[in-house]
Amino acid sequence: MAKQETIAQASRQRTVRREGTSGFEMMADGKEAYLARLAVVEAAQKTLDFQYFIWADDVCGTVFADRLLAAADRGVKVRMLLDITHGAQTEVKSAILAAHSNIEIAFFNPMTALKGVFAGNPIPVIGEIDRMQSRMHNKILIADNSLLIGGGRNLADTYFGVDQKHNMRDLDFIAKGPVVSAAAKSFNLYWNSPLTRKGDRTKLTGKDQDKLRAMRRSIERKKHHLAHHHRCPYPVTLARQDALKLLADLSGRMIWAEYEFIADPPERMLRKGKIASPVWRTVEDAIEGSQKNMVMHAAYLIPQEETLALLEETSKRGVTIQLLTNSLASIDGLLAMTGIANRRKEVIQTGAEYYELNARAPARKDYIHSPKITPLGMHTKGLVVDDRISFIGSYNMDPRSKYINTETGVIINSPAFAKRLKKYLMQDLQPENCWHVTQEKNGCLNWSGRTQQGQPIQHHRDPEVPLKKRVSYWLLTHLPWEDLL
Repeated sequence: MAKQETIAQASRQRTVRREGTSGFEMMADGKEAYLARLAVVEAAQKTLDFQYFIWADDVCGTVFADRLLAAADRGVKVRMLLDITHGAQTEVKSAILAAHSNIEIAFFNPMTALKGVFAGNPIPVIGEIDRMQSRMHNKILIADNSLLIGGGRNLADTYFGVDQKHNMRDLDFIAKGPVVSAAAKSFNLYWNSPLTRKGDRTKLTGKDQDKLRAMRRSIERKKHHLAHHHRCPYPVTLARQDALKLLADLSGRMIWAEYEFIADPPERMLRKGKIASPVWRTVEDAIEGSQKNMVMHAAYLIPQEETLALLEETSKRGVTIQLLTNSLASIDGLLAMTGIANRRKEVIQTGAEYYELNARAPARKDYIHSPKITPLGMHTKGLVVDDRISFIGSYNMDPRSKYINTETGVIINSPAFAKRLKKYLMQDLQPENCWHVTQEKNGCLNWSGRTQQGQPIQHHRDPEVPLKKRVSYWLLTHLPWEDLL
């Protein structure tokens, strides 16, 4: 590994570049997804571009903020494009990191007043209701214009399996080849959009520079304190040689295939009315072209009439459809669950096989790396059609993804890649890991599964949900806000 000095060199190991194709590997395990990102940051020499919906103020969020600062110190040009969200990582959302000469931070479509170097953001006014609802849901990391990480994960402990209370199974891909340029083009469209608020360096003061120097020490202490307090099993730094070795290993596992990188344009924020996402149209085309089978994991499955009609037409053509989404016990937000619940029966009536994740599935030990085994949720957005076409991205099968947010993802045309992805998707469709939800003749729903010992088990209402949560959920199901979910 001594001669491998760059990400580009590391990612060329044991691969052959093919014209018109790119190399892809899926990352389902939270530990591998975390280490891959950390390796990319530690190994980068020229540029790092981050585009994320959530960057949490927890162990993982603080580690990445710290290591990005270290990368910038060694001369790497860092651009961070974020959707400003509640609970964002403290240093990232402030002007402190932006005081570094090699770091630029920008917020896309900010909805609240920003201060310091970010002051002057476009505040929404009457008549901009659509834009006020919209969020940038994209998740992209590009390093040295050589390597891309994309998919569904935000930068937060729960998506990497180390949260103390609730963890998510999720899905990413790592890629190289021409697809990196396609992702970079999308990133730059957002970065240069009039809806993006960048820090104004002319507003930096001597105090900001003093704060940056102080932050170098405080963020280091904070990182180690959080990792120790939360008993995080992951390293908070990686030696460069270890980072390059990890990236070379991931590169060696990549499958080269034809692909289509898809991303909503930033102008979707300025739309008026319901206009379907280009990402949705690409996913729809894949479903419409199915001939034999389709397996989909959608964390927030809330199909409306058009999508239900598509599922029914596909099922009538003899295509076997298997759909997995969150259960009431596994989901991270009750609002989204109300939309899922209100569409359950209609999904089943399309002829699709409908499943919900078991929050206490035996498979959770494969996703959760915290000392305490927490309930399991899902944040996955993955699809395999006819054992050949795969989709991994940020797009949920819900109205918010289809009509409101901006999204991104990749379609991969490869039986070999589809085989890998389908094996992962099918694991949680095993009867001990999920609930098969069916509708009885009297119209009632039935949840059936198996214990870890193989014994059949059935429920006639949402399984394993405490009374307080059940009551709150029931009340929310009667409110008419599906279009905003």
